[in-house]
Amino acid sequence: MEEANGASVRWHQLRLYVDNHLHDRYLAPPLTVVVAALLTLWVPVGQALLWAGVELVVIAVYVSVYLRFRRAPAEDAGRWARRIALAHGAHMAMWSSIVVWAYQPGDLSSLMFVMLVHVGLISLTVVMSNPHRRLLLSDLVAPAVALVGPPLLDGSLFSVGLTALGLLYIALMLLVGLKIHASTLEALVLRQRNDQLISELERQVKRDALTGLANRRHFIETGEEELQRATRYRHPLALLMVDIDHFKPVNDTYGHLAGDEVLKAVAAVCAESVRGNDCLARLGGEEFAILMPETGLDEAGAAAERLRVAVERLRCELHEGLVTPTVSIGVAIIENTGESLSSLMRRGDRAMYAAKAQGRNQVVIAPALAA
Repeated sequence: MEEANGASVRWHQLRLYVDNHLHDRYLAPPLTVVVAALLTLWVPVGQALLWAGVELVVIAVYVSVYLRFRRAPAEDAGRWARRIALAHGAHMAMWSSIVVWAYQPGDLSSLMFVMLVHVGLISLTVVMSNPHRRLLLSDLVAPAVALVGPPLLDGSLFSVGLTALGLLYIALMLLVGLKIHASTLEALVLRQRNDQLISELERQVKRDALTGLANRRHFIETGEEELQRATRYRHPLALLMVDIDHFKPVNDTYGHLAGDEVLKAVAAVCAESVRGNDCLARLGGEEFAILMPETGLDEAGAAAERLRVAVERLRCELHEGLVTPTVSIGVAIIENTGESLSSLMRRGDRAMYAAKAQGRNQVVIAPALAA
């Protein structure tokens, strides 16, 4: 469970990183054009155009990687992180290559231009890459080297001071980025825990605590939805009302804990007997209900009989003794009418009580609703 939670957090970290950098679709191309125009102050126009052309291709490549990631199902975050690191790393390398193109030793204006570009690049990296620590660190390498490298080549005291300031700035921005990363990670973990708690609460609200089946509330909600669907598309809908025979004597003779074991055993047999799209619920006490969409009278009657036989074969070996439960089942069908769920359940109940009146351990089909 913890491993799955960790994988989910890593995936969401990568998702946040990609969401942040997708803004490059709109920001990076015009910046590339502006920087290429400024590069013409120090290099021939052809070289500036070459740099801009290659960078625009790199932008298109890593944006396409981001878009493929956004469409991909949650899977191995590590594999996607490597793809993204490669694609975005090429982008960072292209921008950091400006130091090679533009820097002219002894030319203060080119030095200021190079440092200004990389100060901005480092700032943007901290803001946009902080959700994913490994990608944040790898994204900072190239611009950090490009920021502190050129002044060292000059060798003057002023340049050494610029290098020192650059190193301090990098350290400060790295600390800021890691702090934001830690806060983002904490928020993701808390959000995941909250989602899990909400899911668990929703599950508990809809489940019977003893048997693990759906409870009455969930059955009513599902029943209303299925009834609307059956009415809209004129499809049959079957309801099986199931009640354990002679359950009160079990409680009186063996105790309520033994009765609970019988309830759980019968619930397990019912769960094994229903289809995946059926709704099985414990309505309360020893009464269960099964809603069967797309099911006509003959099919519902046969399913009810199979369930009755399965329960009849059940042997509950309790510490207090052997219990062999049986059930009485009432079957009600709705076909092409405007009948309500409560009416359908009343007909199923009456059929179930008729089964008890006829000797129990049998199936009774409710009469069709009068037109």
